[in-house]
Amino acid sequence: MSADDVVVAIPAAEDRDAIAGDLADLTVEADGIRAVLAADGGRIASIVAHGRELLARTPWADEPADGWRMTSSNAEWHRRYPGGWHLLAPAAGDPSPEAAVEQPFHGEAAWRTWRLRRIDAGTAVAEVRLRTAPLRIVRTLHVVAGTLSVTTRIVNEGSDEQRIVWVEHPALDGALFDDAELELDGSVLPVVAAPGSAFADHAAADGALTLRSRSGGIDLRMLWDADLLPRLCLWQERRGSTGFPWWGQVDAVGVEPASDAYGTATLGSGSVRIAAGAEQESRMLWEIRPRG
Repeated sequence: MSADDVVVAIPAAEDRDAIAGDLADLTVEADGIRAVLAADGGRIASIVAHGRELLARTPWADEPADGWRMTSSNAEWHRRYPGGWHLLAPAAGDPSPEAAVEQPFHGEAAWRTWRLRRIDAGTAVAEVRLRTAPLRIVRTLHVVAGTLSVTTRIVNEGSDEQRIVWVEHPALDGALFDDAELELDGSVLPVVAAPGSAFADHAAADGALTLRSRSGGIDLRMLWDADLLPRLCLWQERRGSTGFPWWGQVDAVGVEPASDAYGTATLGSGSVRIAAGAEQESRMLWEIRPRG
């Protein structure tokens, strides 16, 4: 079963031509689930379900922005990384010197300030127009009846086909994995105990991941379009890195559906093709239930 097999009514969300909205964070909630959408990076900054925070948050997440930046975008990303759930596009990973247009680490979309607007109590929209590619991105966050969905539409406003990398990058609170089982497409994945760290890139043919967290009292099932995002990157940083940038203080597990194997970073080499004037849409669905 994929995210498209589950019917969730999403209110009409956006004008298909104009970008409008505010920069202040928005909160949406329904039926015991509350989520915060942030303009910074267009990320989901928080998802609280049945009283439990699901997303990782670094100790410096609330530090004010400063004018100084590290020369490497990789280093700067990690220096200021707040946690939460980003979209990585039109590239991911380290920038490539072969790219026709320079990209920062993890792609322009995750670095930009997005415009936000509320549709109703359970629905909000984030939108941005990229400058390194002729792409407009609209993300609709919707919460209802024990589910949270993120629907993303990427529109090619240029005159040529665009080939991009697309990665959903939610980082979960590592404490959820203290006593948990993680299953991808029916196979159990190894979970790193804290302190420790690991990274793996898995095939994800069915687009279904289940977390059974006894420590968090939550069962979480993630569904996505595996035709578009056939890989899953599993990043586990469970206070295992004592040097820069984590200093042994970050406990996060990234479960990241991806269009391409990790390392496909060059803009123009990704597997997602969007014809001139066309658009690509996809939805990621979280089914969240309290245990017991």
